[in-house]
Amino acid sequence: MNKNLTDQFMKWNGSTNIACCLLTRIAGNTFSISAANTRFTERLKITDFESLEKIIENRDHLNKSLSHDLAEEWTVFCETMHCFLDCRCQRIEDNVCVLWISAAEQQPIDVLSDIPIGIIRMKVTQEPAKLHCTYMNSEALAMTGTSGNKASKCFHASDLMHVHSADACRIEHMLAMFISGKAVQPLECRLRPQDGHVRWIRVSLSWVIPQKVLQLAFVNISTEKETLAHNRQNQVLLQKILDTTQAAIFWKDAERRFTGVNKAFLEYYGFDSEQVLLGKNDEDMGWHSDPDPYKNDELRVLQGESTTRVPGMCFCKGENRHIVASKSPLYEDGKIVGLVGSFEDVTSEYMLRKDVVDLNAKLHAALKKERQANRAKSDFLLRMSHDMRTPLATIVGLSDLELKKHREPDLTKAFSTIKACSNFLLAILSDILDLQKLSNGKIDVTPTICTGAHSAKNIESIIRPQAEAKNITFITHFNCTATNCHAQIDTRKVQQIIVNLLNNAVKYKQPGGTITWRNDISGENADSIVVTHVISDNGPGISKKFQARMYSPFTQEDHVSSAGSGLGLAIVKNLVDILGGNITCKSAPGQGTTFTVILPHKKATAADITAFHKKNRTQHAAVPLEGRKILICEDNATNSEILKEMLESEGALCEQAFNGREGVEKARGRNYDIVMMDIRMPVMDGYQATREIREFDVDTPIVALSANVFADEIQNAFESGMDEFLEKPVVMSKMFSVLGQLLSTTSDAPLHGPD
Repeated sequence: MNKNLTDQFMKWNGSTNIACCLLTRIAGNTFSISAANTRFTERLKITDFESLEKIIENRDHLNKSLSHDLAEEWTVFCETMHCFLDCRCQRIEDNVCVLWISAAEQQPIDVLSDIPIGIIRMKVTQEPAKLHCTYMNSEALAMTGTSGNKASKCFHASDLMHVHSADACRIEHMLAMFISGKAVQPLECRLRPQDGHVRWIRVSLSWVIPQKVLQLAFVNISTEKETLAHNRQNQVLLQKILDTTQAAIFWKDAERRFTGVNKAFLEYYGFDSEQVLLGKNDEDMGWHSDPDPYKNDELRVLQGESTTRVPGMCFCKGENRHIVASKSPLYEDGKIVGLVGSFEDVTSEYMLRKDVVDLNAKLHAALKKERQANRAKSDFLLRMSHDMRTPLATIVGLSDLELKKHREPDLTKAFSTIKACSNFLLAILSDILDLQKLSNGKIDVTPTICTGAHSAKNIESIIRPQAEAKNITFITHFNCTATNCHAQIDTRKVQQIIVNLLNNAVKYKQPGGTITWRNDISGENADSIVVTHVISDNGPGISKKFQARMYSPFTQEDHVSSAGSGLGLAIVKNLVDILGGNITCKSAPGQGTTFTVILPHKKATAADITAFHKKNRTQHAAVPLEGRKILICEDNATNSEILKEMLESEGALCEQAFNGREGVEKARGRNYDIVMMDIRMPVMDGYQATREIREFDVDTPIVALSANVFADEIQNAFESGMDEFLEKPVVMSKMFSVLGQLLSTTSDAPLHGPD
């Protein structure tokens, strides 16, 4: 038994004037005795609970066994208790109540005075619509704000209770119907007592004495009403939120049957009402060609697993649509009772993604095709370089040898012309290869220490003979030649830029006139300097039309007749961009041309300058080839003989091998000062031959010889174990410089003689 009920019962049990028992409703108006005091059993002449339970099974039985007064009290109680139960009185818990019966020899006890239910008893008069109030308990007086004197004078229940004017006629109608013998349901109405505070009540009617005395029982339901109103307001708000959201939202019970959806859901599928869905599942609606994955997904959710943006498809309005769905379990008292979910249509995004994928596939295919084309072009240029450089190497080499042997003017002129034409072809070939490197991004930037004086001297030595040959005055103004102009930049690329621009000036200028090259420091801070080069001429000039496209490959001014490749300016522009510089042109037909090149340089530290000068002195140290033993590995017999003759002209002792395997065998067990290794040879190439030589000889310098000057060829040469790289055709001065540099590190070693 509930402890509070027990305590209450003990309190009532202790009252001397009240006979009481504890009743529990079983069903309907059937009750069971839970406890009773002795005064109760004595008053009813009952000796045990069992007999008592039999007596009170029905109030009619009880009425027969009680005196008139007690029977009337019992009838009142039963009616009141019925109201308790129907109105859910606080004093009634789990259908349990206390029965009071007053002692006949004492003052009757008001058993209804303390209950939290308003009780009004009214006597039916002979006049229609008039009732005489005979009793109001304390709760009724408090709720209505009515005094006892006023109550006795009221003939209308609505006036007595201070019923709100809007509800007065409803109360009166309820009373009229009840008195006429018709069944009435509990009525909810408003009270407006004298304190002005409106209260909601629920009213029930019953007969105390049939057709004579009726009873109004009412409870305060204002809190309940406020709660319901608040809940209703929240439901309206929630529904508005659900109906205004763009996502389709639904909720289901534990059997996966729809219990509700929002407006977006209905609009998506084209339904007028959710009634089409209620009590059905996805399989019933036939939305999925394969419902099992969606069913299994929801079963996992009903086990407590939430899902987020799970992709899927549904059949809607005659077509398959792509969706993403999210679902979560619904809990009630800690138990999963269903699920709530939402989904979005992502068909357009899916199609866009598909288009992007298809486009990417096409792009990748195009890029692959382009790479294949570039690879084919690179392979072609590689073969062309090798095939062209090999005979050119022969021509240049023979020309150098003959120029060294002969002093006759006619022969000297002929061989010089041959050499000049060969060098011109080599220049065009180099331009093409340089452009290919630039387009493939295979141009490496290698900053080195440079001085204005040294760079200017190199460039002047190239250009001045060409200018003088055309009777062109070549003027230089070098304001960046002092030691403080030491800086780091890719010197070779700077020289290539300036030489190309000066070559163009010489090439397109008629004999006579002037070409000026000026450089100067145009900006300087703690870490860098900016050098500006200005190349000017008074030549034919460049039209505005051509200036717009002059940096494109293979382009020349229409009126210009020249043997140039049309690649020079394209290479210049690319190199300037790579070095982070800027180039501008100012020109007009008949007014000459001025190119301005601005290049940033990183300042060299004192340590950098010292190391540069030390290396420079080593490189230029004169190391004679007299008596040096050199192995030449070259498959082309003519080129091999030319190399042999060049080296032997300086006193070197040369041996020849015509493939890589022969070179390895000759190098094994013999002592050579230098190995000249062609890269492309039959039987075994130069890479493999070098690797095998390094297995037994790690000290002898090996110099690569190749007509392929691509960066990967050079890198592969060094990775295989070679020490230097010489491009074909071999320039004698450069070859002797490289050999001198290599031999300077072993200058203390004894010279090797022939075996």
